[in-house]
Amino acid sequence: MNPLPSCMRVHVPASTANLGSGFDVVGLALQMYLEVEAIPGGSRLVIEAEGLGAHDLPLDRTNLIYRMTAEHAGDSMPEGLMLRIKNGIPLTRGFGSSAAATVAGIALGEWIKNGTPPERSPVLDASTRVEGHPDNVSACVLGGLTVSATIDEQVIAASLRVPSGIQIVVIIPDRELSTRKAREVLPLTIPRAEAVFNLQRLGLLLSGLFLNRREYLIHGIGDQIHQRRRFPLFPPMGATVQALNEHRSCLGAFVSGAGPAVAAFTAGEGIRLGEIGVAEFKKYDVSAEYKIVAPDYLGMTFSDEDGKNIGCVRHKPADA
Repeated sequence: MNPLPSCMRVHVPASTANLGSGFDVVGLALQMYLEVEAIPGGSRLVIEAEGLGAHDLPLDRTNLIYRMTAEHAGDSMPEGLMLRIKNGIPLTRGFGSSAAATVAGIALGEWIKNGTPPERSPVLDASTRVEGHPDNVSACVLGGLTVSATIDEQVIAASLRVPSGIQIVVIIPDRELSTRKAREVLPLTIPRAEAVFNLQRLGLLLSGLFLNRREYLIHGIGDQIHQRRRFPLFPPMGATVQALNEHRSCLGAFVSGAGPAVAAFTAGEGIRLGEIGVAEFKKYDVSAEYKIVAPDYLGMTFSDEDGKNIGCVRHKPADA
């Protein structure tokens, strides 16, 4: 086994998932990042955190990143370890923060165990087993717009580029929504008509993105499986999705992941849509901010103590 470097660093992007019709299937990596440094040495665990939600992160062995690292490092886990967490992903807002933390921890654990940064596939499979679905973790690991499925406990995922000229705007309210609660309101079975509706819209969504047929997108984000059942948990979320979809410059607005953030496609009107989204949340006395974010096409990346990228060569999604 190769000796461990004095510092192991992993970068993982945020993600938005579902995109309306693609429930538990479609993910999109975004340029907001979680960075974790693991520095072996000393005689005890030290965890430092900065960035978004840093005050809410546990700094002991219950920390998700540490737990994943220790589980996958196994007997190779050093007695002393410093974890430095720099988080740029809004927590519990619908941007895959738990998926990013899971990916980062598993990747670091595998790096410690094997002495080299891991390949993408085992990290993707292991992270999906923890998360329970592959959409966010596929985007975190591979980057780009991902379509994924779990087959015989192995994740099959494809990554491609979003057509040039399409902006992504996200509206982030100053409220949290538990993914667990958002899952609990979904039924175990759904009517056939709802399944057919979503399958038809998913075809339009992917065709619109693959072929750059923007007129397909507003229909492609349509959904009857999860969003309308989650809107009562936080009514401003549903009102904002509706207000954006009614605007002429919106190519499709949807709940980001389990919410409460909202995301939308547009052709150059991101600022206007962001302002509309913030104003809609304000009607319900909810503060919000908007960001125009670009897709991330690198996915999970590694660097050493000198900041030099190592392992996980750049992923090249198929062109849309």
